[in-house]
Amino acid sequence: MSETLLIELGCEELPANACRVADREAAPAIERLLAERRLVPTSVEALVTPRRIAVLAEGVPAEAPAETLVVTGPPERAAKDESGAWTKAAEGFARKHGLAPEDLGVDEAGLLTATVERSAVPLEACVQELVDGLIEGLQMPKNMRWGSGTLRFARPIRTLCVMHGERLLDAEVQGVRSARTLRGHRVLRPELELARADDYVTELGGAGVAVRSADRREVIEALLASSAKAHDATWQDPGRVLDEVVHLVEWPRVLDGQIDERFLELPERVLVTAMQSHQRYLPLRGGTGTLRPVFLTVVNSHPDADQAVRAGNERVLAGRLDDAVFSLAKDRDRGIEAMAAELDRITYHQRLGTLADRTARLVELTGALADQAGAPGDDRAHALEAARLAKADLASTMVGEFAELQGETGMEYARAAGLPEPVALAIREQYQPDGAGRPVPETLPGALLALAERLDQLVGVFAIGERPTGSRDPYALRRAAAGVVDIQARWGMPLDLPLLVAAAHALLVGQGADLELDADAAVEAIVPFVLDRVDQALGEEGVPVDVQRAARGAGPTDPARHAALARALHAARDDDALARAHAAAVRCGRIGDGEAPAAALAPALFDDDAERALAAALAETAPLIAAADDPAEALRLAGGLADPVDALFDAVMVLADDPAVRANRVRLIRDTAAALMPVGDLTQLQR
Repeated sequence: MSETLLIELGCEELPANACRVADREAAPAIERLLAERRLVPTSVEALVTPRRIAVLAEGVPAEAPAETLVVTGPPERAAKDESGAWTKAAEGFARKHGLAPEDLGVDEAGLLTATVERSAVPLEACVQELVDGLIEGLQMPKNMRWGSGTLRFARPIRTLCVMHGERLLDAEVQGVRSARTLRGHRVLRPELELARADDYVTELGGAGVAVRSADRREVIEALLASSAKAHDATWQDPGRVLDEVVHLVEWPRVLDGQIDERFLELPERVLVTAMQSHQRYLPLRGGTGTLRPVFLTVVNSHPDADQAVRAGNERVLAGRLDDAVFSLAKDRDRGIEAMAAELDRITYHQRLGTLADRTARLVELTGALADQAGAPGDDRAHALEAARLAKADLASTMVGEFAELQGETGMEYARAAGLPEPVALAIREQYQPDGAGRPVPETLPGALLALAERLDQLVGVFAIGERPTGSRDPYALRRAAAGVVDIQARWGMPLDLPLLVAAAHALLVGQGADLELDADAAVEAIVPFVLDRVDQALGEEGVPVDVQRAARGAGPTDPARHAALARALHAARDDDALARAHAAAVRCGRIGDGEAPAAALAPALFDDDAERALAAALAETAPLIAAADDPAEALRLAGGLADPVDALFDAVMVLADDPAVRANRVRLIRDTAAALMPVGDLTQLQR
């Protein structure tokens, strides 16, 4: 009989990032584990709060049914050797399925078959595997051990409940056995007994726990809107803290709080950061666009404690804002030049020098980028001045207190020093974009400095051997590379990545940095890494993988050029020019593998007009393809080589008996393939 299966891991308070992982991965993990055991559910849902990770799988049978399977293996001809003895392939295939080689059969296709009988397996026999598999299947960002056990998980697991319909199933985690007792809201109703798995959501709702993350978000947003309306304002979340707040509460409510009017004189970003960076408060903005002296906060407490909670929130925020007022005044008295002078005392990275070293590299890289972009004189000068002061605010008291304000405070201090506005804006914009879909620099000096910042980061971290692996990316290099792509796409400037990477590497070498990669190895690692970010964006646009690979075959060194070529290939998928160029590339690619071409083409060895026609077409068209700025035009030109290529293959045998003629024709084919390469490796296209 099919029933709903519940697995709940009751944990100590989970961090928000662990909750997000569970929301994303728990349901697919259980669905896969059930399917592998022939217990296929009709639906699976993950239910995650700060104190529990639960999965509800509907329609799970009470047992996996018996079945007979016929599994195919190696060909019959590989089953016995010349002496008639069973081969290792046959013995291994039989042993894998618990059979003797004599028990194997042969199907109509001539493949060995093994008939496997699977007996019925009750759900109870699989429960421990399901619980263990769920825990192991969640790729938490950080795990811990507790007690004397060896299990590692995001937080200690204190309760376990596994039920199938009304039945409690036996399982255990670190000595904690499955029980019907669930933990409700910490204050409103600490415990409850569950009678049926189907009642899980309803029963916990009655115990002050909204178990669906989406439901909690909906409730929070509605309460925020209602509270903001009461203050004739709208709520905002510039720091994007709501994604975290959803996973900090189980039964959300919203309280307001007052801000002393004197704090509204602080720069807006400072005020908002103080609200959101630690306390996760939501600012309110009035109809005129100015901040109101009110904040909202999402709480998980008992309503009887509202007055105390509100007073505590106001007291904590006032203390934070007093610190901000003091820090800002102190930093303005010091001035941005004095801060910049202290950067040689601050280590950027033990193997990459101080912040003063990094500043020197940023100035050089910004100048190189300005030269590549052909930046006007004023923009170049402003970018260089911004690079010189880019990291000065890292020596400030304010950034020491609020790390999120780096760049923002630098802009304020540059303005206080009377520096040109483009310099101040560039100092702030160096950190843009700070994530996917986030704003990019709106000024050219800011764009140049932001590119320099990311290139220095990429080259430095790669060169010390700390490149990302799997999901591990502690230096956010993927985000840095994506930022390079986004900034270039916004500004349309050329980027010669190998030249820039080599220049950044030379600066590190000149400063005596402790590097593991030489310049060539850095280029080989970083250029594809950046282009991978382009391909990721292309995939999101709907450009297929085979088109991306074909474009990569052109050997791109400029991200924008690679993107333009891939888009052109995709747009031309049904065009005759691409079809003809593709056919020519495929024909040329199939001939001459393993053959040694002549060192250079020798027209004297041509003995057919088709050879002369293709050579003439190459001499005229190849330089035009290579020089074409427009990928669509390059494709059109490449398609023009199709007829002479077809004529050559129709007229002559490329692999002629005469070795000299043979090598010359292979050279002609290789030159044709090379002429097509500026439009990509067209043999990668799936047509």
